[in-house]
Amino acid sequence: MGFFDHAREKSAAKKRHIPGEELPARRKYEKPEGSQPMQIRRPRSYADVEEIIDRLKDKLIVIVYLSDLNTATAARVTDILSGAIYALGGGMAKLEKDMFIFTPDGVDEK
Repeated sequence: MGFFDHAREKSAAKKRHIPGEELPARRKYEKPEGSQPMQIRRPRSYADVEEIIDRLKDKLIVIVYLSDLNTATAARVTDILSGAIYALGGGMAKLEKDMFIFTPDGVDEK
């Protein structure tokens, strides 16, 4: 018996149904009103920029990791995405080295 087997048995013991006790109904997850999905992208080349811009045009928040690109390509990708988000009326912020968030128009960046 491995470590994880013991943890599963312990977890299963806690969840056992007691006869005569009614189980709570499962609730479907519903997205909060006005919330937007978020996309995470790791472009491998400059050619991947078009797909990222399409997500921005769909008014999705996109986090872009540039760590897989060389310095020159990363700068080029950042330039084109910053221009695209400016044209779409959104915003851009650097989260950390080689990681940016692009937000469409109407998303509060505070």
